[in-house]
Amino acid sequence: MIPAKQLAALALAAIALGASAKEWKEVTIAMDATYPPFESVGPDGKLVGFEVDLSNALCEELKLKCKLVNVAFDALIPGLVTKKSDALITSLNINEDRKRVIDFSEPYYRMENRFVAKKGANIPISREGLKGKKIAVQAGTAQASYVRKFYGDIADVKYYQGASEPYLELLSGRADLHFGFVVQINDSFLSKDGKGYEFVGPSVSGKDDKTLGEGVAVAVRKDDKELKALFNQGLQSLRKNGTLKKINDKYFPFTLVVD
Repeated sequence: MIPAKQLAALALAAIALGASAKEWKEVTIAMDATYPPFESVGPDGKLVGFEVDLSNALCEELKLKCKLVNVAFDALIPGLVTKKSDALITSLNINEDRKRVIDFSEPYYRMENRFVAKKGANIPISREGLKGKKIAVQAGTAQASYVRKFYGDIADVKYYQGASEPYLELLSGRADLHFGFVVQINDSFLSKDGKGYEFVGPSVSGKDDKTLGEGVAVAVRKDDKELKALFNQGLQSLRKNGTLKKINDKYFPFTLVVD
């Protein structure tokens, strides 16, 4: 989780490192490859997943030479601000805290989120039902902010760096619940080691509370207006020519992407 003070410091760094207009030919795209089916490291050591394919398609459409790099989640925004990367394509939700530090393209998909718990636990998703419960979340995410906002004062919220660590906490009994992105939980946990677990409570998204973000988008530095415009152009082109839908259908049996 990136604290408010660190975000403020990053905002100042972003101003100090502002660049003049430039023509983009080479772009370094960072992602946290612990998040299948969106991005992960394959058996051959190469990055694979929905956002890897999306990144490559955008770069091909925009005729950019792109380098994709694997970066820990909590280092993504600091690395972007300090120019270790030029863009983040890694299921990063648009929210007010992040918009103070970095800029975003238009959204390319929206997240639906739910709690998951052991089957038969019968935990009501309410302030009374979650009182004293141990809730595992990935640090620095919109989901972590949501849980902290609504339940941080009555539940024991535990933060973990990797996307898979909350699942291990559930399996070990050290956590009662996890709150996260429905697609990722289903693909990485419920369909594998978490078959004894289930979704509980309603699905919630940024439409229900702004803490969960305005949608997932490409992140760029605030001064890189030309790069933001390029990615918007690329996303619009991939929608029109059907490439975005093809990438969606390769990984999901439903439509996740924004039309």
